[in-house]
Amino acid sequence: MNNKLALYIHYPYCVRKCPYCDFNSHAISGASLDFETQYFEALVKEFKLFLPYFDDRRIISVFIGGGTPSLASVEFIDKLIQYFAPYLQSDAEITLEANPGTVESDKLKSFYQSGVNRLSLGVQSFNDETLKKLGRIHNAQDAHHALIKAFQAGFTNINVDIMHGIMGQDVSLALEDLKQALSYDITHLSWYELTIEEGTYFGRHTPALPAEDMLADIENNGFELLKKHGFERYEVSAFTKDKHYCVHNKNYWLFGDYIGLGAGAHSKLSFANQTLRKANEQDPIAYISSCTNNSFYKVADNEIAFEYMLNRLRLFEPIYIDHYFQTTAQSFDKIKLQLEQACKLGLLILDDKQYYLTNKGKLMLNDVLELFL
Repeated sequence: MNNKLALYIHYPYCVRKCPYCDFNSHAISGASLDFETQYFEALVKEFKLFLPYFDDRRIISVFIGGGTPSLASVEFIDKLIQYFAPYLQSDAEITLEANPGTVESDKLKSFYQSGVNRLSLGVQSFNDETLKKLGRIHNAQDAHHALIKAFQAGFTNINVDIMHGIMGQDVSLALEDLKQALSYDITHLSWYELTIEEGTYFGRHTPALPAEDMLADIENNGFELLKKHGFERYEVSAFTKDKHYCVHNKNYWLFGDYIGLGAGAHSKLSFANQTLRKANEQDPIAYISSCTNNSFYKVADNEIAFEYMLNRLRLFEPIYIDHYFQTTAQSFDKIKLQLEQACKLGLLILDDKQYYLTNKGKLMLNDVLELFL
């Protein structure tokens, strides 16, 4: 097995929970005064469980996500990066997620000086009314200021999250958000549709969303606008300019290995005879108490093909036939029949070297995935 290794660190607190969010996040009012000290110690203890599985590999990327990691103290982020530095590749991508309502110039400068070299800003919209509907803690002015401060702090590799398909949104409003984001020299854009998830406030109180034909018009016009501005759509909802792919997320989609530290984090490690996964306690206090729980479980052999495709087909670049064996140690014959079925349906192109989704397949990705269930 020759899978690359990435590291995810989860910071579990936010100012407040957004009504659409189903990530593992908790209001920071519930955090203890010495939480960061206890949490850092737990992260280190959990990390040590993974050291026997490294096989001389270096970590290619670190992603500090949440929650809202920009709420963390500069000392906490600096201590994290300094601790993990000896295990990283020299050119490792280090991403920190930030909420525009929680960033300050000095804090961003400190994050950058500590070694964070990629910033991901959860803007979602540049429209005040839209932001209110989404329950965000920032306004449009905060979003613009956050981007300006990020560039001033030294960041050159910046992702912006923008949501579309929001209540009351039409093509004009959706494209205006994109235009605002594209007015900055960002390298990456995550542009994705609002989905209603069970267990969220919106899941319990479902808002009226734009009709399907409106959603299709928004996407088609958005894709065209992004292409005109030199952004390549390389993943379902990810766009990059000048090949600034997100190394960390791309490793997920390539079915690479990753270590997930922190409350609610997940991990995946692959070997010649098995694929292991691990999922942590979601409650931050419960995680601190259970961080040394070595609860790996083996993924059933008959589930590997679906897991691989669930990830790999999100990337739109062609897939070489031998990649499946290289990352799962299973024969290509395990997936060949389903791929041929997808070809007959016009969802996939397959030859003797590679395969990839057709434009129809990109629109009907779930139909392709169902073939592997």
